[in-house]
Amino acid sequence: MPALFALSAIGVLCCVGMALRRWIPFLRNNLVPATVIAGFLGTLVMNAGLPRLVPDLNAELMAGITAQLFTLAFISIGLTHTPRSAGTGGGSGLLRGSWAMGLTWTLLFSLQALLGFLVVVAVGGPFDMDPMYGLLAAFAFAQGPGQAVTFGAIFEQQGWEGAVPVALAFAAVGFAMSFLIGVPLAKWGMRLGLGRHSAPLGDSVRRGYYPREEQRETMGRVTTFPGNFETLGFHFALMGIAYLGAHGISWLFAFLPGFLGTTMSGLMFFNGLLAALIVRWVLGRLRVGHLLDSQLQGKITGFTSDYLVVASFMAVQLAVVAEWLVPILVACAVLTVVTLAVSYLIGQRYGSDHDFERTMGIYGTATGTTPTGLTLVRIIDPRLKTPTMAEMGLMNLPEMLYIPAMLTIAAGFAGSLGSWAVAGILAALTVGYFVLMLVTRSMGRRTFSFSRKRNGPVGGAGGSDSGRLEGEFRQSP
Repeated sequence: MPALFALSAIGVLCCVGMALRRWIPFLRNNLVPATVIAGFLGTLVMNAGLPRLVPDLNAELMAGITAQLFTLAFISIGLTHTPRSAGTGGGSGLLRGSWAMGLTWTLLFSLQALLGFLVVVAVGGPFDMDPMYGLLAAFAFAQGPGQAVTFGAIFEQQGWEGAVPVALAFAAVGFAMSFLIGVPLAKWGMRLGLGRHSAPLGDSVRRGYYPREEQRETMGRVTTFPGNFETLGFHFALMGIAYLGAHGISWLFAFLPGFLGTTMSGLMFFNGLLAALIVRWVLGRLRVGHLLDSQLQGKITGFTSDYLVVASFMAVQLAVVAEWLVPILVACAVLTVVTLAVSYLIGQRYGSDHDFERTMGIYGTATGTTPTGLTLVRIIDPRLKTPTMAEMGLMNLPEMLYIPAMLTIAAGFAGSLGSWAVAGILAALTVGYFVLMLVTRSMGRRTFSFSRKRNGPVGGAGGSDSGRLEGEFRQSP
């Protein structure tokens, strides 16, 4: 019953968020998602006394729902078959782009953890905030609220009280910065002609919903006879099988020694992804894989992602983080500036004709989640004519290089490493990731700059199309 109340409250707040985006120009023009609006509203109502009206509706419940939805989101991703991209300019270019973007994200993860630690060292003393809490910033900024809750919960089990609300506070600010800075930056780039395929933002995009005449996209195919088993129910059933499998995998990981077993068994999202891939493989071997519809499964992923964002905001306990609010906000300010600077300085040297789209995708992902980055990309490339979206999907593979940084942080929270040893290893890893980018030639000469108008990608090919779209954007209401 409490969980249903919580999900119902999230739904109500999302509807309110849709209405506010429709009627408030600032929210509409900055394309702030209804889920983010709902999340901030949820934080306010939860901390203003909603749990007193509904006793079972509390921050701990919301944190638990966030963790479960995060696991379900990764299970849904694992069940989704990703078709080969067509018209993306060649497989080698696609792999090169995803490799460079994945390395950039990995570098940012390590750097954000290091900076979070150092900022709390510098300003956290008067507030009695242990610098180790600053390391949580990377899980929140680079990975989002789901991972923030996951790792925060693991570290709380190891004795670090308040790790979950601190991590969620970092995540909430990161989400805000991804849109409040990312959207104006994307529009600025469009004015300068940096997006070759940019176009005026339509009224439907600004409002956040489609009128009847524009409702053309379907939710997916019906793969099972409704009189036997509804297609949506079948997809949820497979997710349930994978969810049970994830718990089995976690049980096996628990036999690993030391903090490694504790960490790996607690990574339910990762174990869920493994279980989902196994389920999909089994379906393929049984020759019934066609019963899974990728489009419908993608919509389920979107649903879980939207609801976990709102739930994570509602799990923020201001009373818990109030004592440390100053160092948290200072750390967030530093991380936002540095993340933007690194994304821009590296992104403009990827060496393609769509480096601006890549840069915005990396910035959005490194301050929120991958869907956040994709939202910023779609502002610049609404027709998806560049391979940026596909590259952002494939960059999850090189992102696995972040595991040494993650395990280093986990060892620090487990007491196996001292805090300054953790900082030293993170500094070395950050340098190592950057050197790896140089060795693999993931960076080259600049392909765009904000310092001049209509500077085009490689070879200065801004083209008449960029100038025309820029003019259209200026004339749009």
